[in-house]
Amino acid sequence: MVITLVGKETIEKVLRSDLSLFGRKFKAQRYLSLGPDTQCCRCLAFGHHPTQCTITIYCAICTQEHPTHLHSCGRSQCPTRGKVHLHTTIKCNSCNKPHPSTSKEYTTYINT
Repeated sequence: MVITLVGKETIEKVLRSDLSLFGRKFKAQRYLSLGPDTQCCRCLAFGHHPTQCTITIYCAICTQEHPTHLHSCGRSQCPTRGKVHLHTTIKCNSCNKPHPSTSKEYTTYINT
């Protein structure tokens, strides 16, 4: 069931407590709009929102188990973090091809 509420105070009050309608109590949560092309920024899979994700966090650059913003190339003298740079080996978490997992050229984006 989707109910639209107006006003920040009303929304926050309903989210903090249960919503009573027709003698029944309902748990309220924010509406999450997503589709097959919605990509989770935690596990990099498609079709679910990060707040619903229970899978391991993967890097969008190298597919290792760390958040993308903590990505480093492994060279001790390189200060760059969380970005692709010249000596980075790029790998997609979904297809293992040499592009970032968040690339808009990825076939999941193209096919939807």
